[in-house]
Amino acid sequence: MMKRGVSFTKALVFLLVASCAVITVNIYFPEKDVQEAYRALEEELMGPEAETKEDPGEAKPQSLLRFELAAVAYAQEEGLSVKITETVKRMPDVVEAYRQMGVRVSDMERLRDAGLVGEANTGLLVKREGTLSSGDEKLVEMENENRTTVIRGMTKAIIRINRLPENEENMERLLPQATEQFAAIRVDSAKKGWWVQDKDGNWSRKQ
Repeated sequence: MMKRGVSFTKALVFLLVASCAVITVNIYFPEKDVQEAYRALEEELMGPEAETKEDPGEAKPQSLLRFELAAVAYAQEEGLSVKITETVKRMPDVVEAYRQMGVRVSDMERLRDAGLVGEANTGLLVKREGTLSSGDEKLVEMENENRTTVIRGMTKAIIRINRLPENEENMERLLPQATEQFAAIRVDSAKKGWWVQDKDGNWSRKQ
């Protein structure tokens, strides 16, 4: 009788552990809204009239968690791209990165027009043809540093909107998606003739 009781207890514990194991929590990542936010931020913060100032007050993000049990439910609402944009604008380092990128727009266009650098699927600029001068190499380096800051800022914004801990684990989970959407914007806005790289790593001149 005792053995049966022990076996039943073990079985019950196993079932409880197994049932917990199938519960997963995925961070909701709204790709379309993220792209809209990237575009809005560039238009607002990279222009000549851009100002580096923070919005007053604390952000009040809504929970956008997705729980997977028997079914999947989303808590999405209208105007999410605006919320993402406003969240990013509360990050001084990201706002400054956009401002610096705006200052060197003409230089980056010059390098891409000449085919010297291309838009990689990492969201960064990489060398393609010819030789970069030391000055241009420095410009590309600074541009990529700013882009990295922007991508990480977007990652943090999505984490905050999901009201999850802003730790390295969540950053690593979302960074690839934030990078992919940033790279997509770069390719979409590229001019005809610029080098662009697709998701599979293939390079071509934009048609």
